[in-house]
Amino acid sequence: MKVTIFGAGAVGGHIAARLGAGAAAAGLEVAAVARGTQLAAIRERGITLWRGDERCDARVNATDRPEELGHQDVVVVTLKSSVLPEAAGLIAPLIGPETSVIFAMNGIPWWYLYRCPDGSAPRPDLSNLDPGAVLSRGIGLERVIGCVINSANEVIEPGVIRNATFTRNRFTIGEPDGTLSRRLEAISTAFGQAGLDTPVTGAIREDIWNKLLLNLSTAPICALTGEPIGVIGRHDELLAVSKAVMAEGLATARAHGIATAVSFEGAYGDRPTSPHKASMLQDLERGRPPEIDGMLRAVQAFARAADVATPHLDTIIALVIEKSRRLALYTGGA
Repeated sequence: MKVTIFGAGAVGGHIAARLGAGAAAAGLEVAAVARGTQLAAIRERGITLWRGDERCDARVNATDRPEELGHQDVVVVTLKSSVLPEAAGLIAPLIGPETSVIFAMNGIPWWYLYRCPDGSAPRPDLSNLDPGAVLSRGIGLERVIGCVINSANEVIEPGVIRNATFTRNRFTIGEPDGTLSRRLEAISTAFGQAGLDTPVTGAIREDIWNKLLLNLSTAPICALTGEPIGVIGRHDELLAVSKAVMAEGLATARAHGIATAVSFEGAYGDRPTSPHKASMLQDLERGRPPEIDGMLRAVQAFARAADVATPHLDTIIALVIEKSRRLALYTGGA
């Protein structure tokens, strides 16, 4: 099985390291598309993943020219939703007649409404996640496999990824129509043999919302304060905002028929204490566009379609957008 990881940053680097280290055992041929200092480091020294004192090293075929790799059996796209549309043309050379494309990402994915069953509320307008339909036309919706990331990672230096010890490191995959397909089983088996936990789900949208609600209640607060997730647990005012935002997200999900079992207490106990920096904060610190549309404004669109009031979320979104605009990292609008 020929596999390319498109975007070998924090999450993509984790996947590349795991699959690369176990490639021989699983019969995989692993490549990675990267750029800049990350690409140079991977080419020179390979990629290293640290989890506590555990170290995983791997050599993969790294390039910034995807066309050199040819058609793949599986492409795992780990780019942030904020930069994904502009990469559609770069992903295309990897796609052959039988290629499956896994989108491992946070937030509402661009393909979410594809084969989505009708719910009790009108569908929202998510066209801003795939402007001009460049992804659906360039990649093909029939190739899409959804993936929910339960793995917290950070690039600590070029070619070196640090994985948070508290995280489950599970990459759940599912078909947009909920079927338990043969391609899902084949990918899950091969990736599992290589050491990457990749369970299959028949309810990928519920998994998406379960993860999104956790991000929704922490990531924008981290982005605004410049602090890791634990800042929410240290200040009662932030704790109250975090809980309110999750409650609004839960109401939105349920209005659209998503039977999520997420609760604030179930996720964080009395209060969050994690020292991990949310990905939205990591993006701002590195001068990269944060995932405002997929992680924040998409939820707002679902809420408005279902007439769910989200005053706390609306305020948070306005503040994150303004901060990102002042950093010249966001050009979108209402």
